[in-house]
Amino acid sequence: MLELVIAGSMLAGVMTGLSLVMRTARQSWETIDSEYAVLQQMHATSRHFVRAAREAVGVESISADGNAITLKMPDDRTATWQWYPNRSGQVGVVTFRDFSNPSESMLAQQIDDLSFTGFDADGVTATNDPDAIHVIQVSVTVTLPRSAVAQRTTHSKVWIRSW
Repeated sequence: MLELVIAGSMLAGVMTGLSLVMRTARQSWETIDSEYAVLQQMHATSRHFVRAAREAVGVESISADGNAITLKMPDDRTATWQWYPNRSGQVGVVTFRDFSNPSESMLAQQIDDLSFTGFDADGVTATNDPDAIHVIQVSVTVTLPRSAVAQRTTHSKVWIRSW
């Protein structure tokens, strides 16, 4: 009888330890998965803009704070990207509006900052004049709260090929 009590106690200890290990593994997986999703949204936003900007024939407008830009596309179409710090209860929303679809589409969320910077043809002189912009830098910043390096930023530059 004593052996059964000892075996039961040992089994209870092993099961408690196993449940703690499984719980910790699950929490780690959920953290990694959520951080990966945020990083993917950061890179997808940058990639989406760069791919579309390669086709652009010019810049129609860029906001003074750099949070929005409208590009002139071939066939007199326009495409607009805009960042909202807080929109409809969601934090850090990036929207995209194409001429063919007049309503805004949510491109990404949980983006801490999205900024567009225009440059002259030399690629180093910053300008806000849409007619003088030949290079655009897009910078996307996200926060990973549990990471050793909490803020991550990606910078991409793209040439407007039609001058």
